[in-house]
Amino acid sequence: MSVRFARFDKNFKQVDESLVDAKVCECCPTTAAVTSEGIIAAYRNRSDEEIRDNYVARLVNGKWTTPQAVFNDNWKIAACPVNGPSLSASGSLVAMSWFTAKNDQGQALAAFSHDAGKTFSQPIRIDDGGTLGRVDLELLPDGSALVTWIEFADGAQFRTRRIDSSGTRSTPVTIAGIAGSRSSGYPRAAVANGEVVFAWTEAADGGGLQVRTASASLPAEARR
Repeated sequence: MSVRFARFDKNFKQVDESLVDAKVCECCPTTAAVTSEGIIAAYRNRSDEEIRDNYVARLVNGKWTTPQAVFNDNWKIAACPVNGPSLSASGSLVAMSWFTAKNDQGQALAAFSHDAGKTFSQPIRIDDGGTLGRVDLELLPDGSALVTWIEFADGAQFRTRRIDSSGTRSTPVTIAGIAGSRSSGYPRAAVANGEVVFAWTEAADGGGLQVRTASASLPAEARR
């Protein structure tokens, strides 16, 4: 499985296509964001030795840079964990979150870049003691980031907190209890006009799925 890039003009005609990475994890979602220097993409790589760490590549002068690991987690797994990364960018500031496992325990991590994704800081632990991953992340106006993940504590819980590039973490907030199975999908968050909206799926009567949402105002210090 490979990751590829395509560009379309305003009439939705494809005008460009190129390879980003020729060997990647089969089922993990990819993500991309636009920095002040161009597009950055993130995804779960797959080595010949079945190391499946999260990589980034940048589109520079019309060509993709050589993909590089955001951090060498060295997670070896001969299967796809179905757990992709999340990116958010504002100017040259980039934040990324991802899922990995160490000693058979799931971990959610995040890192910041101040040079449009050329380099990243040391990872910051997002979860509190064990996670199913399925992370999301949004940069806030003050340069911190709002992160979400599924914590595995007294059942599965959809949680959020703020982090900043110094490694400071706010107290976590549980948005809702959530199914630990695939039925809960990939919970998402979106920020606009001083408010954050959370969305996730849950089982509905009759065996189907329904989308649930919740919203909250950002604290004043995060709106600056």
